[in-house]
Amino acid sequence: MRFVTGGLVGVLVTSLALGGARAAKAGADSHAADAHEASAPAPEVPQTGGAAEEREQGRALLHRGRAAEALVHLEHALKSFQQSSDRAGEASTQDLLGELYERQGRYDLALEHYRAAHELYAGESASGRNLPSLPGGRLSTVTNAAAASTSLTTEESGYNAQLMLAKMGQMLSRRGDFAGARATYAQMEVSKPDTSAGGKVKRTKGLLGGLGVAIGSDNSSVRVGAPTAGGLLTVRDQLGHYRKAILYATHELGLGRADYQEQQLDSARKHFENVLEVTKGDLPLLGKLGQSRRYRAAARTNLGDVAFKQGDYKGAAKLYEDAAKGARDDKRLDLMWPAQRGLGRSLWQQAAAERDQKKAARMRDDALGSYRAALDTIETIRQGSLRADESRTTFLATTSDVFDEAAGALAEMALSAQPGATQPGATLVNSSVPTAAAAGAGSPATTAPLEGQALAYASEALGVVERGRARSLLDMLNEAGAEITEGVPAELLQQRRDNQARQEEIASLLTGISLGGTDKQKKSPEELEDELNKLQAEFDSIENRIRTASPRYAQLTASHPLALEEIRSQVLDDDTALLEYSLGDARSYLFAVTRAGFTVSRLPGREDVGRLVVAFRQQVIPATLRRSMTDLVAAADPQRGLRVSAAATTANPAAVASYAQAALSLYKAVVEPAAPLFKSSRLLVVADGALNYIPFHALVTATPQAGADFSTLPYLLKTNDSLFAPSASVIAAIRQQRAAASATSTGGMLVLADPVFDASDARARGVAGSTQQASADAGRAPGFESALTDVAAGDNASGAQSASGERRGVLVRLEGTRTEAQQIAKLASGAGRKADVWLGLEANESELESRDLRQYRVLHFATHGLLNAERPQFTGVVLSLVGNREGTDGFLRTDEVFNLKLGSPLVMLSACETGLGREKRGEGVMGLSRAFMYAGAPTVGVSLWSVADKSTADLMTDFYKNLLTAQAKTPSAAMRTSRLDMINGKRFSAPFYWAPFVLVGDWK
Repeated sequence: MRFVTGGLVGVLVTSLALGGARAAKAGADSHAADAHEASAPAPEVPQTGGAAEEREQGRALLHRGRAAEALVHLEHALKSFQQSSDRAGEASTQDLLGELYERQGRYDLALEHYRAAHELYAGESASGRNLPSLPGGRLSTVTNAAAASTSLTTEESGYNAQLMLAKMGQMLSRRGDFAGARATYAQMEVSKPDTSAGGKVKRTKGLLGGLGVAIGSDNSSVRVGAPTAGGLLTVRDQLGHYRKAILYATHELGLGRADYQEQQLDSARKHFENVLEVTKGDLPLLGKLGQSRRYRAAARTNLGDVAFKQGDYKGAAKLYEDAAKGARDDKRLDLMWPAQRGLGRSLWQQAAAERDQKKAARMRDDALGSYRAALDTIETIRQGSLRADESRTTFLATTSDVFDEAAGALAEMALSAQPGATQPGATLVNSSVPTAAAAGAGSPATTAPLEGQALAYASEALGVVERGRARSLLDMLNEAGAEITEGVPAELLQQRRDNQARQEEIASLLTGISLGGTDKQKKSPEELEDELNKLQAEFDSIENRIRTASPRYAQLTASHPLALEEIRSQVLDDDTALLEYSLGDARSYLFAVTRAGFTVSRLPGREDVGRLVVAFRQQVIPATLRRSMTDLVAAADPQRGLRVSAAATTANPAAVASYAQAALSLYKAVVEPAAPLFKSSRLLVVADGALNYIPFHALVTATPQAGADFSTLPYLLKTNDSLFAPSASVIAAIRQQRAAASATSTGGMLVLADPVFDASDARARGVAGSTQQASADAGRAPGFESALTDVAAGDNASGAQSASGERRGVLVRLEGTRTEAQQIAKLASGAGRKADVWLGLEANESELESRDLRQYRVLHFATHGLLNAERPQFTGVVLSLVGNREGTDGFLRTDEVFNLKLGSPLVMLSACETGLGREKRGEGVMGLSRAFMYAGAPTVGVSLWSVADKSTADLMTDFYKNLLTAQAKTPSAAMRTSRLDMINGKRFSAPFYWAPFVLVGDWK
């Protein structure tokens, strides 16, 4: 599911893959292929050998999303290159390590590796010496560093040094250090390409026609007649000119983006204009190739962004129109959506300022048309019929902006189309249910039904939100470099990998670092681009065949979100209401749907909602009760994330009042507007952003009576059951796959508990023959470290990984989970069910991935789960970090969960943790849950923060007791009963004991 288009594309552009794929930065797998060899797929990478083989094995694994294995090979390669004083090999490996950590979102570490590579390249370039290197030939020809050493020219070293500066600037930008990024870009020694001959000399043929080129029969060299070029221009020269021009465009784009972010708009505009000038369509060597088109479209779109920010909406619209037209003319529809989105918001703003209401209405209609076009473009890209090079760096917007803004515009149109419901905070109603505003205390008043154009706009808005939910999951997989293999035929999977490998190779030849030996390259940039286009078409064909062979894969990558009436008929029942949220910058929206009604409510903006969420969570988990789940000292605390004091278990009036106020404020802001519609219904919540991290059942619905304690508060739980869903469409999809899977299950249970997190644990003695080996593999998963860093930083934990990577936190052992597992097994046995229990070292990733799990109806993970809010694709379940087999690291990430083979089980994750207050897109919970659903689980239980062992064991025991009774309840009903029992039991009635556990998925 991954896709690659270019060296600088990967370095400076995060690409969307076809059908939800991730475009990685292209590697330099081979530079010495003959023309006939160049089109063949790269051979399998050797498993053992010298430094070069280690490096290339690491590269191949990294580009397949297997970062933990890649890290081992790259570190071995780096050490070998350093020992043999091969500075070019060392530099190229540092570059790959930088890419690895960039993918993990650990930009500080990536910056260190890119800086190390830059120093190596820059030192040799400045000295004028040749830099020892390994050749870029086919991997099978590389034997060892000593025997294969060649050299990089001063020019090649200089280019690589500049490329490293560009990468460093990008890392600083991603950290939000725009001043540092600007200073780094300013260090680049780039010159503006000579564009004076572009429009004066008639183009005669192909790439170099504008310079009066005569191309030789073998295409290995061309003769240039224009005085600005002069002499014989070889293929290597062509590549050199092309790479330098792209490097200049990258430099200017980076400076422009940094200036834009720091409100230096005039300077930003100048840099974007420079990019546009050197990427004109009629320029030799540059104008027609793929990267040129990308930068050209980006420059036009970013110029529109500058005009928009300056309030020149009319001028911005013209720039966006030019950008969209240029992308269309270049047959690069993947570059169109940012311009179409920009045109939509420019027209929307013009309409707001227009006094002529007829003109304003036309502008709003045109704005909606532009948004719809952008959404259609994105959908076309996602389905894989076009190549997709989306960028967080080339453009100033992301696809999520399109969905958010389009849904908001449609919701506002619905609000304005309904008489009497246009004021801020108004609610549109498609039923006879009274609104909160209209229905006073006990008032029977009703509002007019939502109908006609208002209903059409509101329904379309809900459809856009549903489409955005599917897109956000794919974006998460893209960033992880995820490769979904479950359900994909092996032959097609290999064809896709071979195709991607060659695309990576071509991309590196065009704009990646130089490994030397490029004088043997026989293909010109234009020919390489032609081959790349063919490979992309072949990739589309492969993806389509995969979707045909695997309906489950097709549903994930090319799903068709449900419309309003389909949600009502296929998802909801008479006792269930859907609450679906869309958070926007200025305003947010709540769509509430039942079989009989439909309301749309305007809510506060994303930041305001986020502040309410943080205030609520701070009351749920007071600072005096929190402690880090990591610990650098050996003192083990048998709690899952809370230091529970006596005060926490007593009815402290001040604590109760503070909690009730925060919980009621959040309820009034985000739930109460829809309350007249859902009444006592079950609530299916499709949350957004920070709302994914709150337990709705713990919200308070009214001001409590004086002297209330935690057990007597009017929680939403007491009137309404609730559970989450990634989207309404997902519920319909998992029901379709559930019936067939259920037949394979025998009703058994699997419980994994009390894993080994640290090599110093006594249970790790003797692993792999030595404690030293156990220490080496404990916590080595880069994704695990990224998630742990995110959570620890959110908790201000002292055990967090430092930027230099010198310290690593140690997860606290959860001894109480062993008792929990034994209690669950006992309950299962009493109910006549078999329960397998994996404890300690046996609770590992290797066992989980190698066993047939389709026999189990319940999978219970009593271990830490990390909900990575900063990098949600690295959310996962922590199993034993010691003693793992080759190919596993102990951290079961979201993308790996997709490839599990499950039947139709209930999955329970009983000890998750997330960094408080750092929520970005909210995919941590939903991404992990959706992964288990893809693997076969219709319902997933997850905790939103770490909790105390004793209360968790009590809750889980009570839950399974309710679930496994002769009058077996649904998971949703069983969990609600257990929560209420805990509240009524007084001892653990405070919400931080029972509130964090939420169910995601189907309630049936």
